[in-house]
Amino acid sequence: MNQKKYAPLALASVSCALLLSSCAGPESYQQKMARYEPKAISKNQVPDIKTADFKFQTQKNGPAGKASRFPASAPENPNLDAETKESNPTNKKLYFLALYSEYESIKNYSQEFTGPTVSICPNFHTGLLQHNDKIANNPKNLPVSKKFSYDATKYNDEMYVASRPELLLPLSKDEVTPKVIDVIKSSSRPMSDFAVNELIHKALDIHLAKTYSEIRELCEYGVSDNYYIYENLITHIKNNKFDAGNKNMNILLKTTIFSNIALMTSLDKHNGTTPGRSIASMPNDEKKNSYATEVMARLNVTWANQYFDYIKAAR
Repeated sequence: MNQKKYAPLALASVSCALLLSSCAGPESYQQKMARYEPKAISKNQVPDIKTADFKFQTQKNGPAGKASRFPASAPENPNLDAETKESNPTNKKLYFLALYSEYESIKNYSQEFTGPTVSICPNFHTGLLQHNDKIANNPKNLPVSKKFSYDATKYNDEMYVASRPELLLPLSKDEVTPKVIDVIKSSSRPMSDFAVNELIHKALDIHLAKTYSEIRELCEYGVSDNYYIYENLITHIKNNKFDAGNKNMNILLKTTIFSNIALMTSLDKHNGTTPGRSIASMPNDEKKNSYATEVMARLNVTWANQYFDYIKAAR
């Protein structure tokens, strides 16, 4: 068979396929997301933080346990003025701003991680500028304690550990184990306070590096693996009963926003006089305007503050 005879036919087939492809119309959002491939330094795996046996006061989320306030996860209305957009950001923008704000707060407790500042963020450019302007106009350069102390006799007490989420941070960049508490408990001899502090700061640095990598991912792609977990949480709460309780609180803690709130609350607690960064530590006027408060309001899970208040009060 003469292969040269069929070469024009093959070329025509390819050209036809390309032509059909180019005429198929603009690529849908779902198709674009199907091709989404994060290029983060490392996946920001959410720490395995759990509530243990904390007792919640029963509180319903409206009729039949359904969430009562759910803005659509849709692009912002271009006709809204800047102030209105800022006060009612999309779910995606709110997630980014909450995560970035948490990152900026947690890095204050690091001893070695310099915590790069994000100045270029194509997908959230306006939101980042507005956030930075807000911070610049309301500086909070209060000193924070970077020394953490614990009661070594309570390392086997689940409630004690659960109220100190930094003990549950992983010491691995790619896994949720080993946790700080695992290493402490597996030591052949009691660890000194200095050694425990070294472990805590190593875990914090790993956590911050992973959080920064997700922020970069969000800036470049507009989404991240953890953002999709957050979107799934929104859908789950919207379609199911989600009352106050350990099971549902542990579901919340599987998302970056809520695990960071727990972590920040505990870190603030070590200061004696808290710097007012975690939601549990904020004055009411600041709390009302925080990203974390808006997240909880949208999900209708303000009952989660019971757990954060418990962390703040635990000694």
